[in-house]
Amino acid sequence: MASMKLVVHLLRRYISIAITLFQRLVLCLFDNLDYPILIKLADALLSLYFIILCDLRPITVDLDDGETTVHFWVSGHRKISRPDLVMLHGYGGNSKWQFIHQVSGLSKSFNLFIPDLVFFGRSYSRNTDRSVEFQARSIVGGLKRLGCDGGGLAVYSISYGGFVAYRIAKIWPEMIDRLVIVSSGVGFTQQQKMTEMKKHGGEVSDILVPRNPRDLRLLVRVSMNTGIAFLDWIPDFILSQFIAAMYDTNRQELVELAKNLLEREEEPEFFAISQKTLIVWGDKDEVFPLEHGYRLQRHLPNSSLEILKEIGHGVNIEAPATLNNLIISFVLGVS
Repeated sequence: MASMKLVVHLLRRYISIAITLFQRLVLCLFDNLDYPILIKLADALLSLYFIILCDLRPITVDLDDGETTVHFWVSGHRKISRPDLVMLHGYGGNSKWQFIHQVSGLSKSFNLFIPDLVFFGRSYSRNTDRSVEFQARSIVGGLKRLGCDGGGLAVYSISYGGFVAYRIAKIWPEMIDRLVIVSSGVGFTQQQKMTEMKKHGGEVSDILVPRNPRDLRLLVRVSMNTGIAFLDWIPDFILSQFIAAMYDTNRQELVELAKNLLEREEEPEFFAISQKTLIVWGDKDEVFPLEHGYRLQRHLPNSSLEILKEIGHGVNIEAPATLNNLIISFVLGVS
C-alpha cells in the first residue's frame, strides 16, 4: 500500500513538472507574437467543428438598411419535422465560443439559426445606434432574409442576448412562439444594473470588454462558479491573444453597447409579453443574482423557472448538457 502511494505521488509530481515545462516551452515559442495566432487557429478549428460535426453553415446577410451585415451559423440540411431555434449569445466572445458545448446536441433536435450579434464576431454596422432595439431589429432583419418570416420560432438567449430576445418578443410577437431566457437581467432598473456590476470593482466596461489578462480572469471568475481552476494554467499571453481576437477590432462599439445597456432605464410596460417562457438561472450567479430570476418570473404569468444548483452565470459553459435538456423538453413540449 505504501509503495502504491509513493508511485501515485511520483506520478503526480512528474505530470506537474511536464505540464510546467510544456507551459514554458509554449511561452518561449509564442510570447513575442503580437498576432493572435493560437486563438485564430482555435477559431478555425471551431469553424470546422461546426461544419463537419454539427452540420452548420456560415452565412452572411446584408440588411436592407445598407449599413448592417449579420453573420449566422445555420443548419445545412433543414428538416421540416424539426422546429427552428434561434440562439442569442451574450458578452464574452462570438457565438462559436459561447455555444461550443451546446450546438452538437441541439443540432440533432432543431434547425439552428445562430447569429453573431452586431459588433460581435463577423457582424458589423456603420449605424451609430447602440441600443438593444437596434440589435433586435438587426437580428429580425437577418432572420427574415433567411426565410424566417412566418413565425413559429423558438428563441434561446443568454445574458445580453436575453435583452435582445425580449425586445424581439415584444416588438415582433408574431415571430416567436417560445422563449428561453438564461441568466439575464431583463427588467432591471438602471440602478439595479449598475449596483450589480459595481459589486465586482473597476469599470463596468473593463469587466464586460476586458483590456488585459487581469480583466479577463475577473470576467471568468465572476461569470462561473465551477471549473475555473483552468485559469491558473493559462499563460497571460494566450489570454492576451484571446482579447485581441475577440474584443480589439470593435472595442469602442462594444463599450458603447455596454454603456447603453447599463445606463438606460427600462420601460414600465416592458414585461408585457405573451409568449410561453422558460427562465433558467444558476443559484450561484454573481452577475444577476437568483432573486432577480424570481422577480422576472413574477412579472411573467406564462413562465416557469428552473434553478440549477451550484452553477454561476455561465450556465452554457458550466451545465451545457442540463441546459440542452431543458431547452429541448420546453420547446418540444416534452414533460
